[in-house]
Amino acid sequence: MTGDSSFRFNDTFQLLINKSAVNNENQLSIRIDSVLNDSRCPSDVVCAWEGNAEVRFILTNGESETKFVLNTHGGDNFRKDTIIDGCSILFVDLKPYPVSTKEISNNEYVAELLIKKK
Repeated sequence: MTGDSSFRFNDTFQLLINKSAVNNENQLSIRIDSVLNDSRCPSDVVCAWEGNAEVRFILTNGESETKFVLNTHGGDNFRKDTIIDGCSILFVDLKPYPVSTKEISNNEYVAELLIKKK
């Protein structure tokens, strides 16, 4: 498997949009499919709620491909983590953080993830 970068289990890593990160030892790769929604409260604004960003990822394990959605906000209605094919995947952060005076283009997004082998 080849990708744009590599990752190790139990280490946080950054994933650029339209790029994949690969763990060759386990024939595993992950990439951002799309940022579905980014309603996070801009850092220069006071909001009643911190908001949420919703990102769809694609995990490829050998021949198997799984699409899943994780959120920057955890809670009853939002998942920050999941377990797929024996891997625990945690969505740590999404950058850049919104500012009210600047729109974020899709190609600027960078996700920070942590994957652990179960």
